[in-house]
Amino acid sequence: MSNLVRMGSFFPRVFNDFWSDDAFSKLMNENLPAANVSEGGSGFSVDLLVPGFGKNEIHIEVDKNILKIFGKIESEKEKKDTDNKVLRREFSQSSFARNFVLPDSINVENISATQEDGILSIRLPKRNRILEDKVKKIAIN
Repeated sequence: MSNLVRMGSFFPRVFNDFWSDDAFSKLMNENLPAANVSEGGSGFSVDLLVPGFGKNEIHIEVDKNILKIFGKIESEKEKKDTDNKVLRREFSQSSFARNFVLPDSINVENISATQEDGILSIRLPKRNRILEDKVKKIAIN
């Protein structure tokens, strides 16, 4: 009887742990680089942790109001003996893709990016709001 009690408490815990938001997000986001998003007075900053990726292996684009960041690394190593026979061949691939919905206040034309020490930094400046904040009154005819 005590085994049934233990098993009864085990299965709900396994299923609850498996279907929890934390477990599911870890499963789905395994290859996503960590990201910090912050807002300052002049715009937003997005910093991504991308160690091992070079500037030419990362691509950034804005499609409508979506900031798309993706990267891909492929490598192949081969070891041969003295007779030039292949002893071992290894290859690897790593990729990621992150998307961020941009607010309408972003000046898409002036987005910039830098990469240093495995951190990709994207600066998203806000539009000049002086013209946009003017209230336009509409007369009813």
